[in-house]
Amino acid sequence: MNSTEKHQIKQQQAIQDKASFMNSTKWKALFTIIKSLNLGYIAKVKLLLDKEAREFTIPNEESFSNEKYIEEYWGVFELQEIEWILIPSEVISERKNRKELLAPKVKTQNIELIETALQTGKQFEYELSKSGLKIYGYR
Repeated sequence: MNSTEKHQIKQQQAIQDKASFMNSTKWKALFTIIKSLNLGYIAKVKLLLDKEAREFTIPNEESFSNEKYIEEYWGVFELQEIEWILIPSEVISERKNRKELLAPKVKTQNIELIETALQTGKQFEYELSKSGLKIYGYR
């Protein structure tokens, strides 16, 4: 059994252990809604078999390969692998000037605008908290 087959077996086991809220069509609809707001949201994605979330760019139509895969700078993954996406209310970027640590740059993201947009059309499983808007694929 090769590593791809092992990964697929682990992924199917993880999927069976959780309630599913999304499919490829709903993920694409979600990304279209967020992209239509034109606000350049910064997000994090947690894949089922990963221990931690990774940086994630909300994809547009051209970002999909073979209708169900997304390519990021850190690799390619299937839409069905997404456990959740977090759009943080604030993004804090560390800044340095050579060796001197500067005050961090804080970008506020209007997550309430996304929540309002999510309430029209398809139903999504999400929660809004102080940390941001988390949209679930599995729970």
